[in-house]
Amino acid sequence: MASPVLSFRAEEDLVDKLDQLASATDRDRQYHLKRALTSYLESESWHLQAIAEGIADAEAGEMTDLQIVKAKWVKRAQNSAD
Repeated sequence: MASPVLSFRAEEDLVDKLDQLASATDRDRQYHLKRALTSYLESESWHLQAIAEGIADAEAGEMTDLQIVKAKWVKRAQNSAD
């Protein structure tokens, strides 16, 4: 099955850096772009999943009291200042 083709514009300095990387690693642009896109999507997907889980917890009434959270961060700040 053929892969879809993506096309986008990029600043010339980014393309130059990509070409330098491709040349130095003996890989083509596509290889590095796929790796970069995969890494970015994994990171963003994790973030979106964490947000969805937080919303689900809030909707289920499973929330931590704000005073407990504040106390934790105040203690952490005091410990790091010592």
